[in-house]
Amino acid sequence: MTDTQADRRNALVEALGVLGSGPEERFDRITRMTQAAFGVPLSFLNLVHGDLVTAQSAQGWQQGGSAAASDVFCSTTVLQDGPMVVPDTALDPRFSGLPAVTGEPGIRFYAGAPLSMLDGTRVGTLCIMDAKPRELSPQDVELLRDLARWAERELGHAIDRDRVRRVLDALVPDPIDVPGYDFAAVSSSREGSGDVADWRLAADGTIRLTIGSVSAAGSAAGLLASTLRAAVVARTDVQLGADGQALEAQIGADLEAAGAVGSLFHARIDPTTGHVTSVDAGHGLALHVRADGTHTVLRTIDLPIGLQPEGTARTHVEVDLAPGDRLVLFTAGLLSLGGLDDIGAVAALAAAEEATAFVDRIRALREAAPDADVSVAVLTRRAGSDASA
Repeated sequence: MTDTQADRRNALVEALGVLGSGPEERFDRITRMTQAAFGVPLSFLNLVHGDLVTAQSAQGWQQGGSAAASDVFCSTTVLQDGPMVVPDTALDPRFSGLPAVTGEPGIRFYAGAPLSMLDGTRVGTLCIMDAKPRELSPQDVELLRDLARWAERELGHAIDRDRVRRVLDALVPDPIDVPGYDFAAVSSSREGSGDVADWRLAADGTIRLTIGSVSAAGSAAGLLASTLRAAVVARTDVQLGADGQALEAQIGADLEAAGAVGSLFHARIDPTTGHVTSVDAGHGLALHVRADGTHTVLRTIDLPIGLQPEGTARTHVEVDLAPGDRLVLFTAGLLSLGGLDDIGAVAALAAAEEATAFVDRIRALREAAPDADVSVAVLTRRAGSDASA
């Protein structure tokens, strides 16, 4: 599990607002029914947060108790796409040495299903245990999966959307600082925003800029946008295009399941030379604005994430930022602001203003349109400077 995945899980568990809140009948009803349905002495609805697994609801065990993630089965289940069944824990080298197996209560059977939120982030498990080995039929596994979906819905109802938005916004990186360059950005913080925005330095010293958006119904847009951003961040140090198919496979299925479409523009800049290599997945809202005020729209005919034909490589677009040139990436919401109704108007404003002043102007315009999702990133190579200094 990557640090990004762990951060996201922790953020969503905190946003649920139920961790350590005490017994709740809506969760206890699920664990009671699970215990009765399988005839087991122990059933749990667990949340995984940091290095701990907490029993949000339990039957046959202490309510609200926590255990180190390294000592419990559920820290493995939460990493799975589907249910995990261990017929005899004493025969499974992954778990035979756990304290719960070698000591009290002497667990010999375990089965658990991961609990996922709308964006696919797994935050916990619904599980059953017994002191004697057992087998589950395919029908039993499907029943456990169905009960887990019930638990997911109850957890989802607990989310305070404002709190989720604040927590997820906290994962947006700080502005980057690169010698020879000026950078300024603004990212939408409106509840339910589907904007994707990220900027950071890779291990090889190159600058990575990403702007995109997810179009989906309701709160799914914001959560899917964060998932898309996390998938991009996880590949910060991967050569452009080398992991493209894996990215498509990871996020494409989630987008399809939600009936959503995700667009993305991703650029990598060598700060020493100003050379830019980019891919455009159906976004088309990126500008190379030159020092003389002329501009080029950086776009391709590649399709959005999840719609690109399998096996079809993404098109790479390459340009060079000369001193005084800038790269301007933005989402469609910018074109809904006063006076910025087309890409040419955006280019003209970007050419006329310094990067910080340009972004400040965008912020001011956005105040008059609070319902607009607007994200902008501007990278300028300083005129008359040596970027490698």
